[in-house]
Order: sequence, then structure tokens, then C-alpha cells
Amino acid sequence: MKKFIAVILTFVILIPVLSFGINSEGKEETVFTDLYGDRWYYDSCMYCYENGLMEGVGNSSFSPLGKVSREQFVCALANLDGAGLDAYTESSKNTPFKDVKAGIWYSEAIEWARANGIALGISNTAFGLGVNITREQMATMLVRYAQYKGQKTNYSFELEKFTDGKTVSSWAVNGVKYAAAFGLFKGNDKAEFNPLGAASRAELATVLMRAHKISKSRIVCFGDSLTMGIETGFVDIVDTPYPERLGEYLGIDTINYGIGSETSDMIAMRQGAIPLYVDDMVIPTDCTPIALFPMLEDSIEVSPFCLHGFEGVNDVEIAGVKGKITDENGGKGTRWNSNIYFMRNEPGEEVRITERTQIITHPMSDAREDDILIIWSGSNDLDGATDLSLVDDIIANQQAMVDYAGTDEFIIVGFTANNYLGIPSFSECTDLANEMLKEYWGEHYLDIKEYMATEQVLTDHGIEPTPLDLEFLAKGWIPESLLEKEKSNGERGYIHFNQLGYDIMANMVAEKVVALGYLG
Repeated sequence: MKKFIAVILTFVILIPVLSFGINSEGKEETVFTDLYGDRWYYDSCMYCYENGLMEGVGNSSFSPLGKVSREQFVCALANLDGAGLDAYTESSKNTPFKDVKAGIWYSEAIEWARANGIALGISNTAFGLGVNITREQMATMLVRYAQYKGQKTNYSFELEKFTDGKTVSSWAVNGVKYAAAFGLFKGNDKAEFNPLGAASRAELATVLMRAHKISKSRIVCFGDSLTMGIETGFVDIVDTPYPERLGEYLGIDTINYGIGSETSDMIAMRQGAIPLYVDDMVIPTDCTPIALFPMLEDSIEVSPFCLHGFEGVNDVEIAGVKGKITDENGGKGTRWNSNIYFMRNEPGEEVRITERTQIITHPMSDAREDDILIIWSGSNDLDGATDLSLVDDIIANQQAMVDYAGTDEFIIVGFTANNYLGIPSFSECTDLANEMLKEYWGEHYLDIKEYMATEQVLTDHGIEPTPLDLEFLAKGWIPESLLEKEKSNGERGYIHFNQLGYDIMANMVAEKVVALGYLG
């Protein structure tokens, strides 16, 4: 009897786990009859089908173990991109590839890939129609696709991590390094990459699913003026602050929640890690701004919430009423707001608040559980510090933000402004504070100065050191060529980066995100 039951169970396991759709008669019909729910590729194949990245091969078959031709891969890549292939219809009629005819299901996709430097063909006149694509060829087209999208592709990855890494063709090394570092490709159970292996449709589906999920990822950047992107003054902002550049490098959405002059607790308040409440107030029926007096939990103390700006905070919600934090005239306020106000978005019923009610900020309502969190805070806490006693408070506020986000995918960025933190007699404040961050946060800590306060950074970017660069470097500071001078006397004047400095910082964060495997 036991043997009979075992046979039955084996049979059940091998039955295809079917995906169902509804036909025109309202009856259920199967989509693919060759996808089994216990197979490693089932989820990725169905994901690609459901997201329009791949289709079946006909006769209700997905053919997961079938090989992938070069034209099939290019079409899948165009689907991933959402490319408007109609724009390539005319030029496809004049393709230099003699083996590609116009008007076929793959014609426009091949022309799209050729025109954008993604697929170069097996020769100047042949695309290689019908030729099975290898894993290293897929990786090469993927890195070209990333370059076409303007993304960063030069990530550190040692091919020796694959037991057959030395067999990767020289022309494919960059592609394999990029695809492996980014998490698009992973070795098999023998740690082999198998560069010359013909890729299966299941392997393609897995790569496409990973790439598609990465493109839907989001990074949320909290901080002060450095995150905001200030160069000099509160309104002098670089063209591309680091969060926006980071998004370009990784090809994903980023949110800039930086407000100048804010301390670590103020930043945590905006995120929601330090909850704020109001009490004993009336929200009127009309859209008249009313004074707002936020308080901490179990305290009558009014918190310094939004005193330096409202960017990224609105819309807020109080007692179910959606509105905005404003100045007394319903405006956007200034850098220095002594008072803040709440103005409802639309007229409605009067709301009387007679017990403590939490303020719900936009970052709180917009948070996603899969967000990657970048925190660059604490510089304003240490302005004029005479010791390191406040660093523990900064770390506690950062920890509260991490806990509130509920994520293991986060990065804490170190301090950079040597002549802003501490006082002149406490010039080692920055480096000592960074040591404390490193010890507490471990692999999640990113030391910007480790690279940016070296002459190598100037060499890498073709910059001849100025006398002031050399003076700064001798002190262990970030060179002047990457900073903006903010005061004529030069004292405490080099706080913020110029565009190049922010770009280098974004590059370092991108490398850290990839190295920690947050996207793969």
C-alpha cells in the first residue's frame, strides 16, 4: 500500500501546474502544458509570460528547455525595454544584415538592437539568424543594453568566483562581469558560469525576470543638504543631486528626501521613525492654514519639524484629513520657518482633535517594504561639536530609521566635511565619528572619504591637483577640486560637493548597492 501511495504522489508531482486564463466563452483554459510547478524555472517562466516579456512557442507549450536563438533574445530584450519598434519599421527594410528580411516578427527588434549598438551581428553583413545564443553572448548584449540606457556598467567582479571563469572569451569579459555583479547571472551548483553553453528559454526567463524586477526597484535617500544637492547657499543646487545620478547609474527610481540644515532627528521625523503628534486643534471646513504644533510621544515638547523646509513631506494626513504643511499664507515657506501650518487640500467637515493624533507624512504613506534605504545624516548634529557624545544619538536616530523601514537593505553614508564638523581645535572629529559609524554599522557603512580624500580620485578623473588640493589632502580632507567654496575667508567654507563630487559619491553608492547584492 505504501508503495502504491508513493507512486501516486510521484505522479501528482509530475503533473504540470497549469496557469489558467478565461476564453471568450467564459471557460477556463490552460496556457502552458509543459511547465511543472516543482521545476526551478516555473516561477520565472510564468513571470515573463505574465509581464509580457516572453510568449509561448505554440500548441500551449512554453518549451522551457528549448534553446534561444539570437533573434528570440533580441525580441525579449526589446520587450524588457518596452521599445517602440514601429519607429524601426522603415530602417529595417535597409538593414545591412543580409539574412534578415523586413516584415518578419523579429525584423524591427533586430534593427532596434543594431541601431543602438546592442547586437552587432556575427559579421558586418550577417546577424546570425537562427543561431543559438550562448550565455556569454547574452551577457555581452545585456551590458551593451545597459550602456545604451546610460547606466553604469563597470562594477568590480572577480571571474575567479566561477570555476570556469578563465574560459570566458576576452570580448565577453566585461559583459560577464557586469551581468554577474548585477545579479543577472549566477553560477550553477558547481559554481560554473558555462560561458559557451547554449542558453535555454528557462535560463532566459530567469535573467529577464531578474532584470525586470531590478528595473522596478526603488531607492529612498534621506539626508540633509548633501542629499538635497546643495552647492552653495540654500537655493544653489547642482543640476543632478546624487540620488538622481544614482538612479541613472542603476537604471531604477530614486527618491530624494534631502532637506538642508536638518539634524538626524529631524530627518527621522520626516521618515516616520520618530512619530509626531498633534492635540487640541480644530481643522476648519475651508482651506485656511492653521498653526501646527507637533509634539513627540508622551511629551508636551514641540519638535523642530519642517523648520528648514517642506520638501518631500507633503502631502500629509492628520485625523484622516489630507493636506500640506505650509507657512502662514499657505505657501512653501523658507529655509528658516519659526512656525508651520496645516492646510487641508479640499473643503470638508470640521474635525476636532481632542487626543493625541499622529501626523502621517508622505514618506510614511508612500513607503514600500522592498525599498532600499540610504541614510546620510548627522553632519548638522556635529556642527561645532567639542566631543563625540552626539554620535551615539546620531546612530540611535539612524537605527530608528532602519527599524521603521523594516529592511536589511540599507546603507549608512559617512561624514565628509572636516572643516564643518567639530571646531578648529577638534579637527579630528570627522574621522573619529566615522570610525564609530564603521564599528556600529559594519558592511552597511560606506566611507566616502576612504576614496575621495586621496590623490587617486583626482588622477582617476584627469584633474591636476591645485595647491589647495594638496593642502587639503595633506590634512586628510577631500580635495578642493571636488568641493564648492562657500565663504570668502575660506573658513568652514568647504562643506558641499560640486557636480563632479556628487557624481563620484553616487558612483560609490551604486557600487555598494551592487556589492551588497541588493539588486540581484
